[in-house]
Amino acid sequence: MTTSSASAFEAIPIGSHAGVRRTPTQQRSRVRRERVLDAAAAIVDRLGPELVTTGMIAEAARVSVGWLYDYFPNREAVFDAVVARSLDKVIPLVESVHLQCANRPWSDVIDSVIDTLFDFYRTEPGFRVLWFSRFQSAQMIEANRRHDLADARAAVARLEHEGLRLRGVDPEIALHLVIGIIDKGLDLAFRLDPNGHRGVVEETKSAVRAYLGTYAA
Repeated sequence: MTTSSASAFEAIPIGSHAGVRRTPTQQRSRVRRERVLDAAAAIVDRLGPELVTTGMIAEAARVSVGWLYDYFPNREAVFDAVVARSLDKVIPLVESVHLQCANRPWSDVIDSVIDTLFDFYRTEPGFRVLWFSRFQSAQMIEANRRHDLADARAAVARLEHEGLRLRGVDPEIALHLVIGIIDKGLDLAFRLDPNGHRGVVEETKSAVRAYLGTYAA
């Protein structure tokens, strides 16, 4: 995904989803919440989500189980929040790629975006393990779907600025399909190899370039 600032992408705040009981307002509570998410991500990477308990998370984060339940009804809500926090990093990450690739051909930009997302999936704590697991709630899946729609709209404007003009296809639909190709390519890359299959990543780049090139004016 998959894999997401706000004005450019019309970003949807996926960190605020139904699984969370409430959002902390005091600084001390916000710091504790971040410790909870950091702890959960680290334990998930080490043990896998199936073996993780709220007790483990609370102990590692140095908070009481009662405090944790004030904000999260169950471990799945913690997992959702870990994924949401990671997804919130994607938009600025992709934006930075576009800024760094200014005045380069759109195909180079596409390659750089895919490489950057590949590295993000590989290194972001807890994200990949949870993203490719069964622990995605319906709320998170729906939030990500809406997030992808917003990303597609923004990607059209960005790539047009970088010289890509699409003819014979609705550009927004085309970019939404591109997002799907990238998501599936990264999914397959990490399913075939826990460290990411570079060959699949390269084929993903080729598939995206070929598809967009079909409609490039």
